[in-house]
Order: sequence, then structure tokens, then C-alpha cells
Amino acid sequence: MREKEFRAYLEDAEQISSKDKAVSTRVSRANAAEEICGVSLDDIVADDNRMYEALLRIHADAKEKNGNIQNAVRWYYRFANGREFPKLSSYRCTKRK
Repeated sequence: MREKEFRAYLEDAEQISSKDKAVSTRVSRANAAEEICGVSLDDIVADDNRMYEALLRIHADAKEKNGNIQNAVRWYYRFANGREFPKLSSYRCTKRK
């Protein structure tokens, strides 16, 4: 994970109100996602199928609470790709076609 660049991206994001705590929390959860998946977030977000599989793996993990780790991964995806990753149900439907 490109932590320094990701942190700067989050600090510049208008949607995040409490910068210090929210940014640190998201970076911490992004690190947790790497631990759960066993690979770098850069590898995960580089491929939509890997992203989908990672979100499923994180969802099933006991560390995941209320989608918080998945949310951090989605923020990293937005940072790396400049766009949102679709909802899992939407992606699953397009994946079948």
C-alpha cells in the first residue's frame, strides 16, 4: 500500500470531516485488509475480480465490523483508480454476463 500518498488523498477528501482521526482510522483499516487478504492493496485494486474476491474475504472475516474494513478498501480503490467500485451485488450480476 502506498500509505503516504493514500493518507494525503484522504486528507484532501471533502467527504471526511474529522481529518486526523478519520484518516488514521482508514489507514489502519486498510492495513488490516492487507493482513486479512495476505497481499498488498495495490495488487487487489489493480484488478476488479481481485477487488471483488477481497471484499468477500474481508466480509467473512471476524475482524470486520459493520463494513468498516471494506469501506477503507473501497477508499483505496477510489484513490488508485479514480472511480468507485460497484456494490457487490451489482458487480456479481455484471460478472455473470
